[in-house]
Amino acid sequence: MGAKVGGSSGGSMDEINVTPLIDVVLVLLIIFMIITPMTVQKLPAELPPTEDTPPPPPDPNKKQLMISVFGDNSYALNMVPKDELTLRADLKAQLKGRVIDERNVFVDANGEAKYETVVHVIDVAREMGAKRVGFAELKETGPEKLTADELMRLAAPPTPVAPLP
Repeated sequence: MGAKVGGSSGGSMDEINVTPLIDVVLVLLIIFMIITPMTVQKLPAELPPTEDTPPPPPDPNKKQLMISVFGDNSYALNMVPKDELTLRADLKAQLKGRVIDERNVFVDANGEAKYETVVHVIDVAREMGAKRVGFAELKETGPEKLTADELMRLAAPPTPVAPLP
């Protein structure tokens, strides 16, 4: 450490000389940089065995819930047209049997649908017990009304397939 004695005012003036401090810090830094790689030790770790079994298939009874809002502001649940009361009842019944983390509902709205109708559908889904409500964009234009033939095809039971000999 050094001190300046005297000055223009004639009194003593104390200042710390930081040059030796910087030298000491740099020497310590170099020592620690050299010692640190030598002190690193590898720890043995036993990882759990990997399983090659595929995850279980999803439950076929639980379908995704998709509410469609058409251009004329009508609704459909999983492409089955509904009025608001039946939409509420069906949505509540389907969400009731699910675990809380699986209560997801998707909304697909046509670009011609009114904004307040889409917001109302989201509110209905929340009221009926949906934990998460997301938006799905299946087409650029949004869902279109199904024709009578398409509705009949969706409502009809699947045709049985003959087993292979």
